[in-house]
Amino acid sequence: MDVRYPRTLPDLFDRAFRKYADRTAIVDARRSLTVRELDERSMALAAGLAARGVGLEDRVGVLLANRAAYPVVDAGVTRAGATRVPLNPQFTATELTFLLDDAGARTVICDAPRVDALATAAGEVATLDCVIVVGAGVDAVEALPGGDVEWLRYGDVLDWHADAPTLPTPAPDDVAAQFYTGGTTGEPKGVYYSHRCLVENLLAVIAEFGFGGDDAGILLPPLSHSAGTFCHAATIAGGTVHLRDGFDPDALVSMVADDGITWTFLVPTMLYRLLDGDPDLAPLSSLDRILYGAAPIRTDRLREAIDRVGPIFHQFYGQTEVPNLITSLPPQEHARAHEAGDVDRLASAGTACLRATVTVRDRETGERCPPGEAGEVVVAAPYAFDGYHERPRETADVRRDGWVHTGDVGVLDGDGYLTLLDRESGVIVTGGMNVYGQTVERAVRAHPAVEDVVIVGVPHEEWGEAVHAVVVPSDEADREPTIEDLDAFLADRLAGYKQPKSLSVVDSLPTTALGKRDRASVRERFWDDEDRWVH
Repeated sequence: MDVRYPRTLPDLFDRAFRKYADRTAIVDARRSLTVRELDERSMALAAGLAARGVGLEDRVGVLLANRAAYPVVDAGVTRAGATRVPLNPQFTATELTFLLDDAGARTVICDAPRVDALATAAGEVATLDCVIVVGAGVDAVEALPGGDVEWLRYGDVLDWHADAPTLPTPAPDDVAAQFYTGGTTGEPKGVYYSHRCLVENLLAVIAEFGFGGDDAGILLPPLSHSAGTFCHAATIAGGTVHLRDGFDPDALVSMVADDGITWTFLVPTMLYRLLDGDPDLAPLSSLDRILYGAAPIRTDRLREAIDRVGPIFHQFYGQTEVPNLITSLPPQEHARAHEAGDVDRLASAGTACLRATVTVRDRETGERCPPGEAGEVVVAAPYAFDGYHERPRETADVRRDGWVHTGDVGVLDGDGYLTLLDRESGVIVTGGMNVYGQTVERAVRAHPAVEDVVIVGVPHEEWGEAVHAVVVPSDEADREPTIEDLDAFLADRLAGYKQPKSLSVVDSLPTTALGKRDRASVRERFWDDEDRWVH
């Protein structure tokens, strides 16, 4: 059957790139790319990957800081029919080794500052046979590490396209991306997205946030997370995206004023730094949307932001299994709630997104909870994940009868507004980054002075939550462990944002009636019920 609408990402890219060819797509601190250049470079990369034997659903890791090459690489890997595996540029060699090995990655595309960490990981990943390095400082192939892995320059791979074979054509149900999240087992899980899923997600993001051809956005959080989706959605809609690696409040204000920026995405940590920095935020007047989410936010700081910047905030709630769009609270809702002094509404996560159905259910019976009663948030959306990599039992537990069981605890009111109360999965959201307690616990427990540990998130004015370790010291240790001890021990085991920022030493840890460590009761000790947070 001849289907005349795009059902795969290459189809969607082809149409958007033809439609907006002469517009500026991407601007970073060094260069800009038109849509035509983004199109040509990504096709050249796709051809170069195909010439090297990368084919349908082969896993390709993407380990890059925010730069103009990032959306080129994403589109190129996708157009080659491969499965892209985004990797946080802050990951250590230990973390990269686990993820690349679990994914069975054959190829990784990284930038020069990540070469050392990747070189350490490469020797431990049996499937890895090629690393392609982007960026200045890589003047010759001979300067790159050797070993059994072939190291290539990005520019050289782009030049191979003349002799490349015909690119494969992925099917809508082929795996387009494999993102990684932590899990209740303590190990990261690969989350599958089909082409069909990601096409639906990008179109839903465009509709939900109103991206269009007159927009100019700026993205500062890593493109390996939600920011990458926003980047692709904005360019597909014909807009321009400015990329910067890292956050500087003064620089952001200047760029908004100088470049006519109309939207940005800030995690709460960034918003707090902006409010606490330059008191003159008048240059932000060109902004009509500030997207925020991915971490708890204090409603008092949100109200301060509305007073100083205007009611232009658009909150979103999602999770890796249902990316970005479960519920949202758009600017007009912020304006009404702020004017009425309705803190409860500002503390909510909003109402169901346009393409999502959101319910709250009793975790034991599966029945829908009446308005005002807490239960598990259960979601259906056409862009929900397709499954966990090589984890059929966990996939079946989370995806049931077309619904995703999020593990989050929430309450729906009579008007359909969702308020999140807790996260059963034990995820800590610190500065917009997800940290899974059991992942950190496993690393901390390896310290010789630690007998047992529970990791929880505690309130933090800047980061929303901070990672906190509650430790039972080993009887065989000479002394109790300190936070400095953990810092040194974890330096090459966990990315910095995952490492505990504070430490409590206790004689024993509480347990549930089933004998499991009672993380919830530990966490409750650190949270003030009078503080209002949007989770």
